[in-house]
Amino acid sequence: MQAFLYFNVTAPGTYRQPLLEQLKAALPQVAILDLDAQSGELVQHYALQLLKEAEQAVVCIKADESKTDLGSMMPLLEELFLEKRGRLVLLQGQHARLQRMFGARENINYKTVGEEEVAQEAQSFFETLK
Repeated sequence: MQAFLYFNVTAPGTYRQPLLEQLKAALPQVAILDLDAQSGELVQHYALQLLKEAEQAVVCIKADESKTDLGSMMPLLEELFLEKRGRLVLLQGQHARLQRMFGARENINYKTVGEEEVAQEAQSFFETLK
């Protein structure tokens, strides 16, 4: 199974996400789930299960310096810190703490990207793992 998780930890986001619509059209075989800092425990549980069960996963974290409390996403981060092949973490935006956390772990395939690069990076990642 392939999965794309989009975690928006910036200020409250919008309901409609053009990026996710673009990914759904381009990668219909990929399970896509989006959540934000206000997502309930059930949605966070689904995200964690999807990440654990996926053979290949891209996790895109949209963040900026305005959000310093990462408590709601710690279970997801802890799972990402485990060594598992077939994962790509995309950090969209600038967040010094997340950059340090991912940069310090050599086992994590991690990139900082702009919004316009997310879909292309995800597609390339899934295609190289076929």
